[in-house]
Amino acid sequence: MRHTGGTPTVRRRAILAVALTLMASLLVPAIAGAATTPKSTLQTSTRLMAKAKAVKISGRVPSRYKGKRMTIEIRKPGRTFWDKVGTAKIGSNGKWSLSYKPKLGGKFYIRARYESSNKLSRTATLTVRRGPGTKTVLLLASTTSTRDSGLFERLGPAFLAACPEYTLKPTFVGSGAAIALGGSGDADVLLTHSPAAEVDFMKGVVSGKTAPYRGLTRYKVMYNDYVLVGPTTNPAGVGASSSAKTAFGTIAAYGTSPFWSRNDGSGTNAKEKEIWKSIGNPQLPPSPPPAVWWYKASGTMGMAQALAAANEAPGGYTLADRGTWLNANALGSTKNLKIVNQGDASYFNQYSVIEVWHARNGEGAQDFSNWIRSPQAQALIKTYGEYTYPGQVLFEPNAGSY
Repeated sequence: MRHTGGTPTVRRRAILAVALTLMASLLVPAIAGAATTPKSTLQTSTRLMAKAKAVKISGRVPSRYKGKRMTIEIRKPGRTFWDKVGTAKIGSNGKWSLSYKPKLGGKFYIRARYESSNKLSRTATLTVRRGPGTKTVLLLASTTSTRDSGLFERLGPAFLAACPEYTLKPTFVGSGAAIALGGSGDADVLLTHSPAAEVDFMKGVVSGKTAPYRGLTRYKVMYNDYVLVGPTTNPAGVGASSSAKTAFGTIAAYGTSPFWSRNDGSGTNAKEKEIWKSIGNPQLPPSPPPAVWWYKASGTMGMAQALAAANEAPGGYTLADRGTWLNANALGSTKNLKIVNQGDASYFNQYSVIEVWHARNGEGAQDFSNWIRSPQAQALIKTYGEYTYPGQVLFEPNAGSY
């Protein structure tokens, strides 16, 4: 007798649907279980003397997680950001542990994460009655524009107030030289604005050569833009709203007014070379400088010095970051100059913070990187200059990952 429950095709589809439903019911618990964070105990030792003795941080998870790792983070007294202490491998019995040597006294918050999960497994507190009391020197290599714009006069003291266990020793050079200091191990953390060179440094390459050290982490901090400045009379006739390529080409075609180049491997110099190359004349600027009197390439000037040189020379032009230009203009050192070209997309100027991969002061580098990307530091950057330069933005904070 013929079955009347439907055609063979319908019956096959019904059987397949039931099978899929059964498979899903079996798979969902397994998937959900894999995505959960295991519960972990979290303990800290409490015996800590005036000298810097290590405190033990430990915990336990189910033994089935053996071989995996727990990520341990600490929020130091007075901080609003967390520092990664390290990772601890989970043993066959489910136990994990690591040691940490506090530099500060006060109440620490400690938390543990399973693997790279954003879900917290446990949090705890540790009160340190008295820290070791010694300050650690943190070597910062930064571009000259953070100094010449006046920004670092705000950021430096604010960092030390937030992280009092450090003595900050900054060196202000071009971004290329700052990255070289990181590559040689003579800087713990960098604040630079030369993207291509930064990407190379993350691979351990500085100026085309393998360096002893490389970047560990690289994050966005803030941005502004470049401006082309020149004489108030603008003898070359540079168009205010023309493209950067056209503006530079106009100066080259005029061939009479000097152009002051830093020629120091800085972020500004890298941008300038990029624009010169775009006009279709790779001879500007080669190394050594071209045999034309108007191209001035000293290789020893910071941003403020280049502006001063352009101001003093008859009819001089130069490329500057907006923050340094505004600060120099407010100080009266650029009275013979004005912005002759701005707004082109190629003038975008991104700043980054980079931790250097070496063990000399990795914790300090991490503290600085975390602090300058914190809401408090980003607010300082955002509001810098808003009263001195109404309507102008010297730096726009944009902390984040690349």
